[in-house]
Amino acid sequence: MKRISILLACVLSAVLAVPAQAHGFGYGGGFGGHHGGEGYGYRGGWGNHWVGPVLGAAVVGGVMYAASTPHYVWPQTVVVQQQYAPPSRVAYFCPTAQQYYPNVASCQVPWQPVGY
Repeated sequence: MKRISILLACVLSAVLAVPAQAHGFGYGGGFGGHHGGEGYGYRGGWGNHWVGPVLGAAVVGGVMYAASTPHYVWPQTVVVQQQYAPPSRVAYFCPTAQQYYPNVASCQVPWQPVGY
């Protein structure tokens, strides 16, 4: 509803502004002077008064574009930083050989992990 009212207000202002620019009187002539006695010298054209309608069309077009463009709301992203944990250092100990891997290639009992 808001877009329609904005569009209606812009069109109404353009409709009221364009006839004020398009009066059509030329330059020349007087009250029965040397130009054939026709009065104000009406030439029937726009003359140099094209700026008003062009600006009015640009404003109306811009408002129509802005009113018809969808507006998106982006969800906010939340960044959670992970806590840094240094890698644990583990050595494997063979209790029957009383040595660590790789000094002993195999062990008859399960290896015991030892942190250091």
